[in-house]
Amino acid sequence: MQRKAIVAASLLVGLVPALSIGQGDRRTITIEVYWPEGAPLLIEGREVARDGPMRRFVSPPMPPGQYTYTIQAIITGPDGPKTVTERVNVRPGDFESIDLREPGRRPIGDVEYEPTPQSVVDAALRLAGVTARDVVWDLGCGDGRIPITAAKAYGCKAVGFDLDPERVKDSRANVRKNGVERLVTIDRRDLFQLDLSQGPTVVTLYLLPRLNARLLPQLRKLPPGARVVSIAHRMADIPPDQHIIIPTELGEFDVYLWKAETLRGLGRL
Repeated sequence: MQRKAIVAASLLVGLVPALSIGQGDRRTITIEVYWPEGAPLLIEGREVARDGPMRRFVSPPMPPGQYTYTIQAIITGPDGPKTVTERVNVRPGDFESIDLREPGRRPIGDVEYEPTPQSVVDAALRLAGVTARDVVWDLGCGDGRIPITAAKAYGCKAVGFDLDPERVKDSRANVRKNGVERLVTIDRRDLFQLDLSQGPTVVTLYLLPRLNARLLPQLRKLPPGARVVSIAHRMADIPPDQHIIIPTELGEFDVYLWKAETLRGLGRL
């Protein structure tokens, strides 16, 4: 889900951070917005130019802190205009995606699917220290490449979860194509209903910062010794135990590792 930032004509305005933690390195914030084509789009109450049903907006380099943006679309319907509003909390370096379309016109999952480069998959599993004794759960499995790679490279069991039936169908076909049916299972499930307290020893994520934060209560129930790897995105404000950067032809990908104990606030072991 790494996206190359496209600087829009109207940059996001820099707000005073709600929580400032010093100047440090300044980084941009990228927000991708989907909205009904033709509907007026406003950021912080200011209408911005529209060109198609999606645009990416990039802030100037921002100091560390938390920033909140209010994004609105004015949708015309049979009962008159309706304003759809989303408030997004972001930090410098974040990429977020906001969808203001009607629910029936949004993707089935919480984010548009983009495959992870294979070199990043390989690096993420190495960072997690996967062995044949592990059980890898990939939350939002897309085409199944992470659980398939885990099974083929390490001989471990792996489960991929996705809500989109097309992604599930593709993943299951790829499992059969790679001959790892004995080790890999693909399930259509809502990620936010999964019980992580038993089963996985490694969890892999390629979601968005707000979705990682939403999963945090579940991730804190992981068994001792379990590890969580997130591709591209932070986990709330919890510093990772390890962080690597993988160069690819699509740009650089951040890969973060947390131990279950770190997510529960028990410190690094």
